Amino acid sequence: MTNPVDMIKYTPVSDAHRAAALVMLVSQEPESERVGRIATIAAALRCGKLPENTLLAAIRGEQLVGVTWGQILPGKTALVWPPRVVEGEGEEIAYQLLLHLENELPPAGIRMAQAVLTDGSNPDARRLLRAGYTHAADLLYLLCQLERCEASSTGLEIDFVPYDDKQRSRLAGLVERTYVNTLDVPALDGIRDINDVLRGYEQTGEFVADRWFFIQRQGTDVGCLLLNDHPAEQQWELVYLGIVPEARGHGWGEQATRFAQSLARRAGRKRLILAVDATNDPAVSAYTKAGFFEVLRRSVFLKIFAV
Repeated sequence: MTNPVDMIKYTPVSDAHRAAALVMLVSQEPESERVGRIATIAAALRCGKLPENTLLAAIRGEQLVGVTWGQILPGKTALVWPPRVVEGEGEEIAYQLLLHLENELPPAGIRMAQAVLTDGSNPDARRLLRAGYTHAADLLYLLCQLERCEASSTGLEIDFVPYDDKQRSRLAGLVERTYVNTLDVPALDGIRDINDVLRGYEQTGEFVADRWFFIQRQGTDVGCLLLNDHPAEQQWELVYLGIVPEARGHGWGEQATRFAQSLARRAGRKRLILAVDATNDPAVSAYTKAGFFEVLRRSVFLKIFAV
């Protein structure tokens, strides 16, 4: 007898199946967000901004029975949308979708695949672990309402020198130094080329060079502060804040956070947001003191591909 799983074809989503595939893909997203996400993905596919071969379908005969997507991001990274299968289909289809997606990502130049889940112990997590992903971290998404924060850019022990694109190598070297013995998702350390990391930072929200800063103490670089804008949401994002190992323990991270808050407030934004590893106690403590509070918690799963 033929195994029904053996009758499945795994292939890029065809035009005939695209609408149904997108509905299936977002079926477990918040209901209020589904239509908007479908429209955004479909528009990007139509204008060629997204590679179609990373939106994969499981097809039995002419019927769509499963879908997954590896969303290509800047910095040689892909965001994996967990497989979705029609009710009554077996677990093996979801697993095979992940394996077939893996065949498509490295040829597209992807070095790292990541999936971000609301629950690190749900069926999606178990599928990812089975497919060779590792649970890298639990992230806290923190927010502060700027009108309620006592932000100030005066009385600081450190200076903030704006970055420009001619200083790329200086910034790259400094960011690498801040990663040494980091408590913020240490599983990522050394995985990607630092220039790919910076490209990823630039594509988070709207990047303008003079919102990125070298943090200095008496003329010496001791860290960096990278801020991007999300104008549609009336908020800035603290994309990255890092202090070099020899300069830690002075409270300069908290001072940099308050400086960021003051800049965002002066820019007319209502909120400042960030993500931090839940186990990074010093950073979480500093952000909490600065008026941030948790709004979301997510589990991050990673798979690294050989160069």
